Amino acid sequence: MRSPLPDLSRPAPVVAPQLIGCELVAHGVRGRIVEAEAYQGEADKACHAARGRTARTDVLYRRPGTVYLYLVYGLHVMLNLVCDREGTPAAVLIRALEILGGEAAVRRRRRQPSSDARRLANGPGKVCEALALELSVNGTVLGRPGCPLRLLPPRHEPAALAVGPRVGVAYAGPGWADRPWRWWEAGFPVAAPRETAQQAAASERSGPARWRGSGPW
Repeated sequence: MRSPLPDLSRPAPVVAPQLIGCELVAHGVRGRIVEAEAYQGEADKACHAARGRTARTDVLYRRPGTVYLYLVYGLHVMLNLVCDREGTPAAVLIRALEILGGEAAVRRRRRQPSSDARRLANGPGKVCEALALELSVNGTVLGRPGCPLRLLPPRHEPAALAVGPRVGVAYAGPGWADRPWRWWEAGFPVAAPRETAQQAAASERSGPARWRGSGPW
C-alpha cells in the first residue's frame, strides 16, 4: 500500500524530504524522486523571491502544487514544485530522479544509449529532459487541465536519507549558502559536490520530515 502524498501547503524545508520516494510521471516516463532542495520565502537569499515579487517570480507566490520552471545557462530547464501557503514564495527543486518506466524514451531524449541507468536523470538539468518538460508548462498546476506532470505517492520510503547544503548558491552568503536544505537518498549517485553529510541511521524520519499529509496533487 502506498504512503500518502506530502502536503504541499507546508513549508519547503518540511516538504522536500517528504518528496523523496514520491514519483513523477510525464510524457510516458515515470521516475522516483531521489534528491530535492528547499527554497523558502523572501528572507532566503538563495530563493528567486529574495528580491520580492516580480514577473519572473510571480509563480512562486501561487497556490501549492503549481509547477515552476526556469532556464539555467540558456540550456537547462529546472523543475520546481511550489509549496507553502498561497502568497508565501516557496518551492522544492527536483534535483534527481531514478527512472522506473520509459527508460528507452529517456535514453533517446538525452542521447544516452548506454550510460548507467541510475545516471540518466541524476541532476537537475537532466530531470526535465527525461520528462520532456518545456517552459510552456511553467505556471500549470498538478492535477489540473493543461499540466502534463503527475505526482504520485511513494511505493516505499527510502531506507535512509542524507542531508547537506544546497548546490550553487554561494552568492547567498553565510547562513544561507551553507543551510542544509538538500536531501537525497543515501547511496544514490547524485550529481553534486562531495561534502560532509549527515545520514539517517534508521528507516524512519525524525521530526517534521516524518510527517505526511495528503493532497489532491
